Amino acid sequence: MVRSLTLLLFLASPASAQEVAYEKFVLDNGLTVILHEDHSLPQVVVNTWYHVGSKDEREGRSGFAHLFEHLMFRGTERVPDSAFDEIMEAGGGYNNAWTDFDCTCYHDDGPSELLPTLLWLEADRMQALGRSMTQEKLDAEREVVRNERRQIVEDQPYGRVYLRSHALLYPPGHPYHDTVIGSHADLEAATLEDVRTFFAEYYPPNNACMVVAGDFDPAATRAEIERLFSAIPRAEDPVHRVAEAVTLERGVVHTMTDRVPFARTDLLYHSPAQFAPGDAELALAAAILGEGVSSRLYRALVAERGLAEEVYAEQDSRMLGSNFLITALARPGVELAELEAAIDEVLATFLEEGPSEEELARVQAGYEAQVLEGLQTIQEKAEGLNLYQFHFGEPNSFRADLDRFRGATVEGVTSFARQVLGAERVVLRVLPAASPPEESTLDERPDPLPAAAFEPEVPERLVLSNGIPVLHWQRADLPLVEVGVLLPVGAVRDPAGRAGMARLVATMLARGAGERDAVAFADALDHLGASLDATVEREHTRLRLTALARNLDPSLDLLADALLRPRFLPDEWERVHRQRLAVLEIEAEQPSAIAERVALEAFFGAEHPYGRPVGGTPASVASIALTELVQFYSDTYRPEGVALFVAGDVEGEALVASLERTFGSWKGLLSPSGRHAQPVIDPPANAALRVLLVDRGPSAQTVVRFHFPTLARRDSARPAHDLVLTVLGGSFTSRLNSILRVERGLTYGARARAVRGPSVGFVYAESAVQKEHTGEALQVFLEQFARLATGDLTAEEAAKARAALRLQTIQSFAGLSGVVSTGEDLAAHGLGVAELAAELAATAELDHGALNAVAPAVVVLDRAVLVLVGDASAILPQLEGLDLPEVERVELGD
Repeated sequence: MVRSLTLLLFLASPASAQEVAYEKFVLDNGLTVILHEDHSLPQVVVNTWYHVGSKDEREGRSGFAHLFEHLMFRGTERVPDSAFDEIMEAGGGYNNAWTDFDCTCYHDDGPSELLPTLLWLEADRMQALGRSMTQEKLDAEREVVRNERRQIVEDQPYGRVYLRSHALLYPPGHPYHDTVIGSHADLEAATLEDVRTFFAEYYPPNNACMVVAGDFDPAATRAEIERLFSAIPRAEDPVHRVAEAVTLERGVVHTMTDRVPFARTDLLYHSPAQFAPGDAELALAAAILGEGVSSRLYRALVAERGLAEEVYAEQDSRMLGSNFLITALARPGVELAELEAAIDEVLATFLEEGPSEEELARVQAGYEAQVLEGLQTIQEKAEGLNLYQFHFGEPNSFRADLDRFRGATVEGVTSFARQVLGAERVVLRVLPAASPPEESTLDERPDPLPAAAFEPEVPERLVLSNGIPVLHWQRADLPLVEVGVLLPVGAVRDPAGRAGMARLVATMLARGAGERDAVAFADALDHLGASLDATVEREHTRLRLTALARNLDPSLDLLADALLRPRFLPDEWERVHRQRLAVLEIEAEQPSAIAERVALEAFFGAEHPYGRPVGGTPASVASIALTELVQFYSDTYRPEGVALFVAGDVEGEALVASLERTFGSWKGLLSPSGRHAQPVIDPPANAALRVLLVDRGPSAQTVVRFHFPTLARRDSARPAHDLVLTVLGGSFTSRLNSILRVERGLTYGARARAVRGPSVGFVYAESAVQKEHTGEALQVFLEQFARLATGDLTAEEAAKARAALRLQTIQSFAGLSGVVSTGEDLAAHGLGVAELAAELAATAELDHGALNAVAPAVVVLDRAVLVLVGDASAILPQLEGLDLPEVERVELGD
């Protein structure tokens, strides 16, 4: 996985100081270890950073650091082939990794009893991976990485911008000139000797830092780390590539074409390095200029002049020098030169006058809330500890980081913005194209610890005077409150020919409410450090408010305004309507989105509530009028069936008083026109295996997507079905992913999942595979479906699936957002936390015999829909000889 360090939530905030307690020690071989205890849930994280990134690659080996990240999962003598993932998942754990320009991170998550195993696995590959590498492993994982490049870059709208921007910003030979993903040619050129040399140079213990966070005994854990890691020899400290700060002697304008529906411009500037003076100020400037509807660029380009569909700005912070980026998606008919001129007008005013005190305070409050949210999970605390150790040598540098933002001034933001945004830049335009010896300490894998008990936290049940139920979890560890509103209003209520109506209504709720227009409403949220989001599902809509505890009451006032008093302003509707159409046009070029839409329509039927996209289609959304939106809102948004979910730093009595004040008077229907009748939701219409093909012309990959019928969430057999799906395609070591990715290197990933609504649902199995291997991949899918029907699941597979689902349940209660989301999920299906606890206990008793008994009913091929999206000329010849019905061609736009 390629990921930027700037995604970390710890980079900025004017929050009150937050301290994260830790113990740090360094082994004689140079391995730095940081321990952080958190006993709130029975889970642990091992987060290991190796101080090597793509900037350290030698010429002609771009993408090598990322390729090596993948190879770290390819096995040793003690843990051969894919056993690393199999052992971890058998104990209920999972892992992933990311590579950046500056470093590489590996993170392992699991129940607390699995910690000895996680440590042993990390020690084993730190010691032995280099001598275990083979040409076969290199060749297989190289294909996986190339498939990742095809899937996330080459076949995605605007994906190629990522490849081009670095080469334009940085000269050849600079450590940031090439992208983290690398080029196909360089990946192909990598040799086995390159791999072994890279491991020896950059993966010794003295180039790594390991954070252990969560529910563990620190003394016992330190002793175990010393036992497992101390014998791994250190090496010479690696030499890291460095470079002076880059400046552009002259501006660069570069135009490229891509398969995209809208023209786009990216303005890129060189800016101060991560944590250097000015880095924080530029991040604040980016938020003021391009974050949300109250930002300057949004107001000028989208709201006032209608030149752009969307716009944003960011400070992309890196070790050797950062990039300041402004991206704008042009409205149809608007020339990019005109759009860029409008951006420059906004920048000129900003550079002349600087931000206002009010603007600066607004974005600082937003950062405070982000940091508090980030401190809720051990995963993000562990990553933050490693980040600060990497840059400062002091893991608990949260205060120092926050002080950068807390101390930012209008004068400082203005000064640094002038230095950066007044310099030369790259303008990248995208136009739509016409279509050592082993040590005995590691020879024996340690046994897991005794499993820690876990009981889902049961909420306090409260009721408002109008009958609205409130589920309340009091948590006082951070001054935050999360409020969820669950309404029985989903996409199934969209009128015929108006798919996307419910989603548009939800979008408009915060685009002007109460006495405020859209900008004033967004400003009010920002000044409180609050955020408000709306999500529309098939049968429900969720509103989610995150608020600082001290600002809960005024934040609830805004939530109530959005829910009960939205304004549906015509000007704002015109913008929302246009933006939604733009998003749909972009999705129309995404192969995975095409496959999902075609599969749902074929599986359920075009008129079925589940057969229509939740977000609508270009035709259905284009036909919706504002008057219809207002009527839909009046007919469906009412208190009947609504439930509230609250978690955080607020007592029950005070919470009820606050909610009574804001929602207690919400009674009866909001319109005399009456309510929409709950639509009848029939079973899927598809009754026989069908194969549908969407031809996209020349494409690097084929998207393969199967849809099958499935059980309702409340069905007593559902847990067993979920376990079977986990074995089939629910984890990295699942059957589908093990064969298609790990063994054959045909894809970046393959999976199988169940999507269960309160009334009906479906199972899907999918992958994006190299087009030359479409037939081979389909054969794998069909063989694995047939295997399930024979009842061949093993005891080991069943145990691994049980452990994985148990950890998922535990982690669903992590953080206030997780608690609220879990409560909403259960309530949407008429369940509660008590039922979840009983279900968890029952699932623990399901052995492989029970799973084999239901396995034939999990994948019902004779009622399935198979959708293929890609190059028809490459796909059709490969279908010959497969036991599939005649192909039905589907034209895009149908």
